[in-house]
Amino acid sequence: MAFPETRIGFIGAGNMARAIIGGLLQAGHRPASIAAADPSGEARDRARALHPGLRLSDDNLAVAKGCEALVLAVKPQSLPAVAAALGPRPAGQLLLSIAAGARLASLRRWLGAEAALVRAMPNQPALAGAGMSVLVAGGGLAPEQRALAEYILQAAGETGWVDDESLLDAVTAISGSGPAYFYLLTEILEDSAREMGIPAELAARLARQTAYGAGLVARDSGLGLAELRESVTSPGGTTAAALASLEQAGYRAIVAAALRAARQRAVELGDAADDH
Repeated sequence: MAFPETRIGFIGAGNMARAIIGGLLQAGHRPASIAAADPSGEARDRARALHPGLRLSDDNLAVAKGCEALVLAVKPQSLPAVAAALGPRPAGQLLLSIAAGARLASLRRWLGAEAALVRAMPNQPALAGAGMSVLVAGGGLAPEQRALAEYILQAAGETGWVDDESLLDAVTAISGSGPAYFYLLTEILEDSAREMGIPAELAARLARQTAYGAGLVARDSGLGLAELRESVTSPGGTTAAALASLEQAGYRAIVAAALRAARQRAVELGDAADDH
């Protein structure tokens, strides 16, 4: 379902908001139907560079009053004050929060029990239109509002829904923080390539293109990850030697422990947000 004329507002015009706005524009959304508020003139200028027809302001209230969907794209610690200053909003307005750690119960407390709420966890590859966002709906959301929330975030990549909000803590550990894990592995590949004598420019290309290509194959081949791994691994070969070394070092257990630590931190941050 497309909503090219729907008035969509953003509170905050940082990197994630601009990624979504850019995706909406590429999808054919009318620029004049997109508004964003940010106190930073630099952030507004960067948003304006996406399209001169966007409506940009430093007034949150003006943006909030004039849209059918409002995306809350501010730091979670700023959200209580931002919400308190919004005041009455248009009837039926969708509120889509991408503030990390801000749970639906807190959002209702700050924005009103009657608010049509969706909470979402996007991730950094949204900046390249290749993000993964997971959404959870608050109670009383109309089907059209659910579709609108999905439309907004699909502008920056793929989307999925969960019914259990607590799963967003695990989502945060997997896809929210996940890009950093892949960057670290790619960084190790690049550094090791240089240590082995490969020129720096080629080392960077080898590591990054390998990460990019493996991601595409994993996404598009339709094959299981174990099957793909085995397809690269010849008995007694170089890949087998590398994987055996990783397994001996406890690679799987190390990564699993890291994911549990990330999930626990997500729980703690959510608890802290609930206290505000």
